[in-house]
This record gives sequence, structure tokens and C-alpha cells, in this order.
Amino acid sequence: MSSSTHWNSTEETALINFLVEHRAEAGDNGNFKKSVFERAATHIAPLLTKGPPKQCRSLQNKWAAFRKTYRTVCAIREVSGWTWSDTTGASIGPETSSTWDDYVAKHPDAKPFRNKAWVHFDKVASLMPSHSVSANVFHPLATQSPQEH
Repeated sequence: MSSSTHWNSTEETALINFLVEHRAEAGDNGNFKKSVFERAATHIAPLLTKGPPKQCRSLQNKWAAFRKTYRTVCAIREVSGWTWSDTTGASIGPETSSTWDDYVAKHPDAKPFRNKAWVHFDKVASLMPSHSVSANVFHPLATQSPQEH
């Protein structure tokens, strides 16, 4: 079903904006309950330009695809020797094209970002769970000295 579902850019943006507005309903793993996707489907329905109305499962699949794209872009941004730009993506020129070709051979999902950014990166990043390790998270009570009796 998801492979035949057509999404236009307005629907994608509306879905992400809806999830941002409802981020408090996301679980610790960054996923949303079915009820959130059902409400999102109703919210984006007027934006449909092609195909049948989006169902809950289609929105869940789209969110999973956004998360995968987010991880792909994060990995590209971490590659030494490349400069990420919010307008030109990995900004691959002649001097870095061979390393890009090697990278894409191993990571084909990166291919669209050679010289094109992902417009949804910042908003999806705001929805992704933190990967903080609890030992490094500030706990204000833990830093206070115990009161003496």
C-alpha cells in the first residue's frame, strides 16, 4: 500500500508540522500512537492532490521513512572531509566526488543528498529522541550535598 501512496510536499510538511505540534504525545522512542496518526490523517486530508485519502498506516510508514532519512542525513553530516549545507546537502564537488561515490555504493539511501539538502531535517530532528546516556545527564538533586541533621 505505501509504495503506491502518493505524497505531495504540502502533505509531507503538514504531517511533520502536525507531529511537531503534538510532540508531547510521542513516546520515549520518538514514535506516536495510532490515535495521533489518525488525527493527522484527518488534518492533511484537504491537501490531497492525487490518489485515495491517506490512512493511518500510510502516515505511520511516512513517519518511519522520515526517521530513516533523518538517520541517513545525520550519517552524511558526520563524514570527515565533507561540508553539509542546508541548501546544497553534502556539497560534493570534483575534489570529493570519489569519496562520495564510495560512500553511496555502501549507503545508497544517501544518493539524493549529494548536492541537495533535506528541507525537513530540523523539524524531524526536534522530534527524534535524545541519545543522552543517563550518567551524563544533569540531575540537579544529585549535585546538591546532603543536608546535615
